[in-house]
Amino acid sequence: MKINIVARHAAGNPKWEEYAREKCEKLGKFFAGVQHVECVLDGGSKTNSVEMHVVLGRGAKLVGKAESDEMFAAIDQAEAKLEKQTRRFHAKIKAHRDRTRIADTAPAPVEEHEATYEQVIQEMLEEDAG
Repeated sequence: MKINIVARHAAGNPKWEEYAREKCEKLGKFFAGVQHVECVLDGGSKTNSVEMHVVLGRGAKLVGKAESDEMFAAIDQAEAKLEKQTRRFHAKIKAHRDRTRIADTAPAPVEEHEATYEQVIQEMLEEDAG
């Protein structure tokens, strides 16, 4: 999993970047298909904002944005939003897989020329009598 941390409008505080990297690495445990994570830390004059982009397998892209007075709180909020989105995506993929398995194991349709129970009994009685 590739992680890219970008700091805008603020001197790249190493504590922020290390904390964001730890949170981005945590996203990989929720879904094995995480290919790339990009985290943009924007330290404005009044509020701090964080924008995290996650590229998953199958072409899915998830985005988590958060703003707060504290940079660490904004990172936590963005990571929590992405965690929720990743769990939902994983559940959606798993549910789809389960439905295809059920469809593959469905019993074969009954053929039209197959005899009914009454017809089979009638044929057996005719064979015994004749």
